[in-house]
Amino acid sequence: MGAVAAAAVTAVVVLLLARTSGFRRLENITYDLRVVKTARATDADKSIVIIDVDNPSFEALKGNLGRWPWTRGVWTGVLAYIEPGKPRAVFFDVTFAGQESPEVDRGFAQQIAYYRNVILGYTFADSAGMDETELSAWQEKLKLLERDSYKLEPNLLAKPLEGNPAINAPLPELAQAAAGLGVLNAEIDPDGILRRANLALNFGNRAYTTLSARTADQVLSPGKPPQPFLRDGRYATHNGWTIPVDNDGNLLLRWHGDNFVYERIPIWNVLCSAQPDQCDAQVKKYPADYFRDKIVLIGASAIGSYEVRATPFSGIAPGFVYQATAVDNLIHHEGIRVAPAWYSTASVIVFAMLGAGVLVAIASGLWSAVVLLVLLGGHTLLCYWSFGHQYLWLPFVTPGFSLVLSFVATGVIRFATTGRELRQTRGTLNRYMAPQLVEYVLSNVDNLQFAGEKRELTIFFSDVRNFTTLTEKSDPMVLISMLNEYLEAMCSTIFKYDGIVDKFIGDGILAYWGAFTPGNHAMLAAQASLEMFERLKELNARWKEMDRPEIDIGVGLNSGEVILGNVGAGKKIEFTVIGDPVNLASRLESLNKEYKCHIIISEFTLAKLGDAAVVRSLGGVKVKGKTIETAIYELQGLRRESASAAKS
Repeated sequence: MGAVAAAAVTAVVVLLLARTSGFRRLENITYDLRVVKTARATDADKSIVIIDVDNPSFEALKGNLGRWPWTRGVWTGVLAYIEPGKPRAVFFDVTFAGQESPEVDRGFAQQIAYYRNVILGYTFADSAGMDETELSAWQEKLKLLERDSYKLEPNLLAKPLEGNPAINAPLPELAQAAAGLGVLNAEIDPDGILRRANLALNFGNRAYTTLSARTADQVLSPGKPPQPFLRDGRYATHNGWTIPVDNDGNLLLRWHGDNFVYERIPIWNVLCSAQPDQCDAQVKKYPADYFRDKIVLIGASAIGSYEVRATPFSGIAPGFVYQATAVDNLIHHEGIRVAPAWYSTASVIVFAMLGAGVLVAIASGLWSAVVLLVLLGGHTLLCYWSFGHQYLWLPFVTPGFSLVLSFVATGVIRFATTGRELRQTRGTLNRYMAPQLVEYVLSNVDNLQFAGEKRELTIFFSDVRNFTTLTEKSDPMVLISMLNEYLEAMCSTIFKYDGIVDKFIGDGILAYWGAFTPGNHAMLAAQASLEMFERLKELNARWKEMDRPEIDIGVGLNSGEVILGNVGAGKKIEFTVIGDPVNLASRLESLNKEYKCHIIISEFTLAKLGDAAVVRSLGGVKVKGKTIETAIYELQGLRRESASAAKS
């Protein structure tokens, strides 16, 4: 239930956060990364070329032409040179408002009108209000734009303009000569980056086509009046073809590359091509035929001559890059599709369930984190692949955040509930069982099998000498206190050397080594046994100061193959070791009284200790039911170097 609650709360929280500007900004950042990483310059239309007023051209012509904007005679000359090459369309990322001189304006208009393939731009701008004279001029401009507009109708896609916007329109003589007019206004996202293009802007009861849309119409349907873009689900229909649009009806641009993805021809080279005798012979020339079937965009990239735009590729880009990309997308009917709203909601819910489900299904924190990273990686690859190959913008931030947040929330709940219970259980078990056995059981709960199996172990038996006599002479409470201290010290030593305490038999201890830990189990048992006597000396010294009796113990060690597993049935089941090696270890412990020593080991344990053991031979002993004697030894110590090598 905790995981379900975590997933539900996470989904609600993320769906609310998805509406905030911060999350939209993060998603836009991932969008821009996808744009940059998936763009293919080879997909850009090679017929689109840009005649660029670049910095070198601007500097070279500054002496003759002065400050920007230049005389329209320059553009008359450019058109007069390239138009005989028969380009499909020529459009200007420049406005030609106001009058220069009757002769210059007339010559430019005549040149535009002669070829009937020139598209001019204009802009709408915010207006603070107009007096009667300004209003009359504004109405005249609006009437001038009417031929490149159309009446509003249901499902029409056009961004509304508010108030009475100021109009920066071409000189009427130029506007009437042009094949079409288009709005230059750019659709800039709140973070200042150009990612999408308007198809039309509407004011009053009419919609006005953008420059890129009007140029695309000129390329695909020359001579025809502009037609509306109508919404059809997540697409727009126009002149018999469709193009994907975003939720606001804009074209989400499919960028093909950076600021130089389209060919840029410096205007200096064009002017030198028109008048080669005026330029150095080494300047590259472009014959008029070079522009055959080209779509020619005329704009400026020189510093101070254009308005800086930001794109996913660059924070400083000329506006003509945006216009060229929009025209490219429109004439090829392409763009980035936006995932439907239901997908965004469903992905958040599904990823919230996955984040919670990972922790529920996988107990290991490390492996659950690995699976989480795999899911995040898969989500990243899906978003990248869909964008680069299907041109589909799948949301990245909200599903990914939902996955991680749900995972963390479920982990917190698990830590506060199940984790707390597990820690309590572990703490309780550690009081009664060896830490290694507790860890093994808790780590293998699902596949735990203690039905019984043969294992080679080293068995340990210890017993307190004359405990019955002590019981008769000592205060019971004092004796219980001493026994608890003794057992705690002995068990901690056994645990220190990875031993398992099987049970207490009165004051005796049954333990074993080798069931759940690697290494030389006989060596570990021998080291623990020797250290027990050091601990016992410390206890006896302290008890003597407290005027309490001292105690002595005996230890028996034997190595062999035993049965390890559950013994018993019904409500009484015990996990223990049984077999002849266990019986022999018990017998060896009891022989300490007879041989007046403290640690007796069997020949089988000695074989595993090898040269590391310092022993004294005690002869042989027969175990009940056996006819062959077993050699036994007193363990007196371990050689440090040999013991270290044997343990490793």
